[in-house]
Amino acid sequence: MKKTAASSDKRQRSVRGASPRSDSVTTAGGGLRMLLIAMLATCAMICVAYSAVWLWRQLPVSDLSRVDALQKVRVKGPFKAVSQRQVEELLLPFLQRGFLTVDIRGMQNALLQHPWITEAAVSRRWPRGVDVAVKEARPLAVWGGDKLLVASGALLPRPEGLETGQLPELAGDEELVERILLQYQALAGLLTTRDMEVKRLTFDDLAGWHLELVSGVELYLGHDELLERVNRFLGLSRGLLAPHLEKVARVDTRYSNALAVRWREAGAGQ
Repeated sequence: MKKTAASSDKRQRSVRGASPRSDSVTTAGGGLRMLLIAMLATCAMICVAYSAVWLWRQLPVSDLSRVDALQKVRVKGPFKAVSQRQVEELLLPFLQRGFLTVDIRGMQNALLQHPWITEAAVSRRWPRGVDVAVKEARPLAVWGGDKLLVASGALLPRPEGLETGQLPELAGDEELVERILLQYQALAGLLTTRDMEVKRLTFDDLAGWHLELVSGVELYLGHDELLERVNRFLGLSRGLLAPHLEKVARVDTRYSNALAVRWREAGAGQ
């Protein structure tokens, strides 16, 4: 009996001795679970927030007014031949899509369809904006009354309200535009002094080339040897004609070894 009682006491002491370790394990396990729950909750909140932002970016702007939609667009450009409004109108259909799915290449291609836009760059701007930069064609001359000749050699419609400044005028058959441009460039390189610059250059199958200078002097140049004939006139303008140049109205250079000069009428303006 004593042995049995001793064994019972020993087991009880053993159980009582194990209680602190068991409580410690239980406490640690509970803390770990709470940490995991907190981490999962945080992750869930982040996922929800991210999803909300992602969905917000995808929302179309079809319900926005035109003004609200265009507030997302920032355009840079010279705006001489192309107006900012024209650029915005080209981009407006693409603003129906979300920030991430907006068709950047499509926007660039749409801009390049405008005859006066030679380069277009489009990029996203956080959070839902778009940055746009365009470059325009460079006009070289006025062609007729409704077109401009640009550096590429193309004839483009003349934009309403565009100031052409001191641009020269070119005219002729549109099929000969490249030939006329080359002749103008050659003459412009030769006629560089004040009042001797090209004001107007035209070509007609019958009459040939007709050149008007900034000074008002008109030159009839025929069909061939334009530079030689213009050089002949320039030589005389520095010599024999120099004292009377302001009185010269027209010069016909279509003779082999001579020039025919027509004087201004008395009292006529320059």
